[in-house]
Amino acid sequence: MSDAMQEVLDMPKEFIKDGTQFMNRCTKPDRKEFLKICQAVGVGFLIMGAVGYLVKLGTSRVPTQRHELSPSDLTMPP
Repeated sequence: MSDAMQEVLDMPKEFIKDGTQFMNRCTKPDRKEFLKICQAVGVGFLIMGAVGYLVKLGTSRVPTQRHELSPSDLTMPP
């Protein structure tokens, strides 16, 4: 029972230790790397936008089975 309790108590300590090591290893990107990341994100946005536009364009030409109501359909017959 004591081993299980010790293991539960050690989990947050290990997490904090691993997180601290990770943060110490991380560095800020330099200007060149930052611009490369921005370009990759921009190209991704353009591609996803184009795909979305083509899907929207394709679905706008597909006829739907909706029944359109005209004003005469809404009046009660005599």
